[in-house]
Amino acid sequence: MSEAQNVSKGSLAAAPKIWRQTVQANPAAAVAFVNSAPAQVAGEAVFSNRADGKVDVYYFL
Repeated sequence: MSEAQNVSKGSLAAAPKIWRQTVQANPAAAVAFVNSAPAQVAGEAVFSNRADGKVDVYYFL
């Protein structure tokens, strides 16, 4: 099998990453959440403060 075919088959087995959302109790909890395994890297997490003091976390996984 050629190297291109091997790469193609490997990428088919990997699940695609998608954006997900969760609500955390406060900013510290939101930071702890995105730093837990598997930690997010730059551009893979977005935070939004809510009126009730909680934090919306959008993350790429």
